[in-house]
Amino acid sequence: MQLSTPKYKNILLATRANDWRFSFIPQIFGNLYLWLLLFKIEFSIRALSLLLLSLITSFGFAALGYFINEYFDQDDDTNAGKINKLKFITKSHQIMLFSVIAFATFIPWLILPFNKISGGLVITQIVLFILYASPPFRFKKNSYLSGVLDALYAYIIPLLLSYYTYYLYSGSASINFPFIIYYGALLFIAGYRNIIIHYVNDIFKDKKSGLITMPRTIGVNNTNNLLIILLLIELVLLLTTVIVVSNEIISLWILLLPILFLVYKAISQAKKLPDNIIVNKPIRHAPDLYYQVYAPAIILAVLTWYNFKWALLVPIHIALFIPLYRLHPFISWFKRINFKLYYIWTKQIISWVVNYTLFFMFILIGVNLKKRQLSALGYIKYKLNLK
Repeated sequence: MQLSTPKYKNILLATRANDWRFSFIPQIFGNLYLWLLLFKIEFSIRALSLLLLSLITSFGFAALGYFINEYFDQDDDTNAGKINKLKFITKSHQIMLFSVIAFATFIPWLILPFNKISGGLVITQIVLFILYASPPFRFKKNSYLSGVLDALYAYIIPLLLSYYTYYLYSGSASINFPFIIYYGALLFIAGYRNIIIHYVNDIFKDKKSGLITMPRTIGVNNTNNLLIILLLIELVLLLTTVIVVSNEIISLWILLLPILFLVYKAISQAKKLPDNIIVNKPIRHAPDLYYQVYAPAIILAVLTWYNFKWALLVPIHIALFIPLYRLHPFISWFKRINFKLYYIWTKQIISWVVNYTLFFMFILIGVNLKKRQLSALGYIKYKLNLK
């Protein structure tokens, strides 16, 4: 049966891939490129296999988290008028989808570097999924704990698990604890900010379902102040993290450039907010472009600079982790450049063909235009003036 049929399309939609493929996964892979650099992992088939297995388990964990959340949200989503993707597929297809997700999540760990610490991190991730979404815990209904749990399972555990896995693979003698502490604090703040934004976006639907989230608890003004504070802390931690990691790899100082650009954009946007209310304005997402687009691309470019063989990852990264709308400016620019080049080259070729055709035609009648330093039109005018 074709995967394009409505039945299978609904199964694919139930993975909620559109919610995590271009947000969480690019950031995770930006981290993996960084681990390749920090642990000096050389290009090899084994290293490529490591990345492929990391991709599969990352997709699995992301889909598993959303599946568990979606499964236990069905009644609340119905009450709130939200669309729950699992409602569109049968129980048998839900079991099939869960099995595929579980397979993608856990099977790679039969091959990936793994020990008791790795196992503890994987179990912690699953426990956090359950505590957040499933009864009797369902901490997503706790105004204060929900954001903490979300930041832990969406950002911190993936960070620690990926770092430790590549540390085991590399056989490195030490762990850079200062870097991990700064980076972990940064991603925790980023995750907490993003879940607050998510709650703001869903505030009316959450009210209908009776879900008391932090924005509903503390009000608009306090939520706005909280987001501003989180953004400022995030900026400080981001700069600190880049400085710390740049002491390890000098070329990563280039990561400061997109940060300065985003700060400039944020200041420009802030000037257009006379009331300083950012809860529903683009400025609240200012750092996300760094994690999802700029940092992964720059780190991959640095990795390729050290070993050009890693350029193999560039088209794969673009295809998997960069949404088409982000490529539109580059596509339009390329088309304009391409058109200009095509126009220039075509014009030159036509000019060359016409000029040399006329030159040889005049040679046949005994006239060398080059020696006379005349064009064909100039020679004709010259002859007409003699008559």
